[in-house]
Amino acid sequence: MALKQRVDLHRGVETAFGKVIPEKEAYSFCLRTIAAFSANIFQVMRILNDDWEDRTARICETANMMNCAACSGSEGQLQQYLNAFYDEWNIPEFVDREAWIGAIWGDYGDEAEDMAGRVIQFTRNRVEKELDSCPWDIVGSEMCNMTTAMFTANFDIAAGGEHGKITNDVALNMCEARGCGDPHCRVVAERLDAFDLDHQGWLDHRGESAAPVHDTPPERRVKHAQGLRNGQYTQTFGEEHSFEWQYNWVAQMGWVWSISFPLIAIRDMEKNDGDFDRVLPIVFSTAGKNHFVDPFAREGLRAWLDIPREVGDNDPRVMGAYIGAIMGCQLVPFEWEAFDSDGVTIKVSTDDFNGRFPMAPLDEITAGYEAEWNGAVKTLVSPEWSVWIDGKDDEYQFIQIGRKIDTHMV
Repeated sequence: MALKQRVDLHRGVETAFGKVIPEKEAYSFCLRTIAAFSANIFQVMRILNDDWEDRTARICETANMMNCAACSGSEGQLQQYLNAFYDEWNIPEFVDREAWIGAIWGDYGDEAEDMAGRVIQFTRNRVEKELDSCPWDIVGSEMCNMTTAMFTANFDIAAGGEHGKITNDVALNMCEARGCGDPHCRVVAERLDAFDLDHQGWLDHRGESAAPVHDTPPERRVKHAQGLRNGQYTQTFGEEHSFEWQYNWVAQMGWVWSISFPLIAIRDMEKNDGDFDRVLPIVFSTAGKNHFVDPFAREGLRAWLDIPREVGDNDPRVMGAYIGAIMGCQLVPFEWEAFDSDGVTIKVSTDDFNGRFPMAPLDEITAGYEAEWNGAVKTLVSPEWSVWIDGKDDEYQFIQIGRKIDTHMV
């Protein structure tokens, strides 16, 4: 057998010191960083609102409303939206436009976000989806409940073409949730009329299904979704999306559903004006300090980024390389303005940094990361160094890593 003519060319993210993070690894890191940001936001929510039922119901209602936003307007506009949806996903014309088709949205969202698993049942009266992994399983129970509200919207939207309005044809239950300690996430949607079920409230979606569920044995479970396993996602009706396409999609939409949607409700949970903006940097700063409080965490990062030993521990380039890896894996374009032992400056478009999904920019991304990275540099490098962002209101902003003395340092 002849040798290969050359080494295969693979995409990747180049770090500050020249190491290439493989595309699949970069994608996984991207997902987890978005999930971690979401987890911090949910901690802010818990401080602002100590009533689990109230805060969960409020983020559920908001997420459902935002997911249904595509159905706003006249019936004709909804029909136009559904026509495009059916065309995009290669759904045959003879398939009735009923609630169960909404599972197509949910299944692709799972796969694009590396929520690995399988569709157990996909029929008019019942849909069952089982997941073996979820990068967002660190966020908590409120997030698990919020996703049921979004799934309900998917089923309502799909039924809209038949009824000309938002409906509630199914009972949807997340029978298991990894974010609550279960080995799986399991979502079951069952038609109310077929199973003689009642309409549900926002906090009623964590019950058991009417029909028995199927539990996949451990030896058949998977760690990653189709994109990482096969390089593409193949949907029920044969439509395919490449791994590259879904990486870009989730680098945008992951911020929308897990951060933008709940933020709308969370900001309204303030008891006093300014509470949110006061609490957010405290939570993110503490999270940042905890990143590298252990020596093995610092050594692990140095090894992962291939930081040479001539760059000492008390060097701002270590933090700069870390920030660069986060932004690179999140597909945010940036430039190194300065990168030496005296300090680091990273130039990035404010629109690119805050507008991961251009239609829904988030100033909270700048506020959160400024606090988190300023906390992280204290344990990764030294308390002598700080991270701050200049030009937040300008076309370009500059992430600075430098020495700073602040008698009110957080």
